[in-house]
Amino acid sequence: MESADGRVILFILIGLAVFALGRRFQAMIIMRQVYKQSARQVTARRTTAHNATKSMIGVTLVVIFVIWLVLNLNRIM
Repeated sequence: MESADGRVILFILIGLAVFALGRRFQAMIIMRQVYKQSARQVTARRTTAHNATKSMIGVTLVVIFVIWLVLNLNRIM
């Protein structure tokens, strides 16, 4: 039979190993949550950018039409 000192050291080593694995698992879970959150933010920013682009194209077309209308009205008058 082993001495009690050997079993205590074994339990301490097992405890340290389990603690280290737990910390790594916790870090992995946190990083996964951060990744999911940043992926959602990228999707939201992409949608916002597309909507802003559509708005700018619409405003540009309206401005071009108004400028064309003003130039044609100046020719007629």
